[in-house]
Amino acid sequence: MKRFVIFFLLGSCCLLACKSEQAPVEANDVLLATVHGKPLYLSEVNAMVPAEANPEDSAMIASAFMEKWIRETLLMDEAERNLPKDLKIDDLVRDYRSSLIRHNYEKILVELQLDSTITSQELMDYYETNKEQFRLEKPIVRCLFMEMPKNSKNLQEADKVWKDATKDGGESLKSFASSHSSQFMLNDSIWYQPDYLMTLLPEKNRKSKNFTNGTKLSFTDDQFKYYLNILDRMPKGDIAPMEYVIGQMSSVILHQRKIALLNEKREEIYEREINRNTIKVYN
Repeated sequence: MKRFVIFFLLGSCCLLACKSEQAPVEANDVLLATVHGKPLYLSEVNAMVPAEANPEDSAMIASAFMEKWIRETLLMDEAERNLPKDLKIDDLVRDYRSSLIRHNYEKILVELQLDSTITSQELMDYYETNKEQFRLEKPIVRCLFMEMPKNSKNLQEADKVWKDATKDGGESLKSFASSHSSQFMLNDSIWYQPDYLMTLLPEKNRKSKNFTNGTKLSFTDDQFKYYLNILDRMPKGDIAPMEYVIGQMSSVILHQRKIALLNEKREEIYEREINRNTIKVYN
């Protein structure tokens, strides 16, 4: 079928494309194409066209869908004709279908029944029990960081609030940075890897050896003035502080709950069907 014939046919039927879902094949359905005997009907194409599409867009979408269907059907036919004789495709399809159904059921079950609330005590207990799992693979630091445009008229004030950062718990610095800084990190309870900090600094100043306790740096490049204060550093091999691994611990705790929930559900189903006498084992 020529492309212009396809467009004419689809264009004349574009009002049908705005209808709701139809059965794949109806008595008055229109056959649009066949590939090795496999048919494509107008109702199948219509189902892919958004109801709000105008006639021109409807024809364009429908034509694109049909072109894709033809190519993919040809590829599928070629693949089927070249399947290895020892490939048990029906078994693979059955296994995949079972896996898909089971995965979808488990997903819904977890969404409905898994308790995702983790208390501080649970986190503390897990941390104390599993400390050895949290040894650092890289050093980490707590720090204060602020970046100011080099041409800012507030640079002198920035120098002052940075110098006095600890006098009021850092509130003045946070207030100033939120109004004038181009980039800042002023939460002194968050730990970072030096590798990440170095991405914030000019290349010539990216020296991890400077990231030691009490290091205070201030330098400029063509665009910015940078302020960095290393408050604390933990070396590689130390046990990570609890706050650094809370996200990791939460993920593990929830995963363990998920496994326990699914195992419990499996046993519940098994016991229920045993009691219903629906399981028959033949020797």
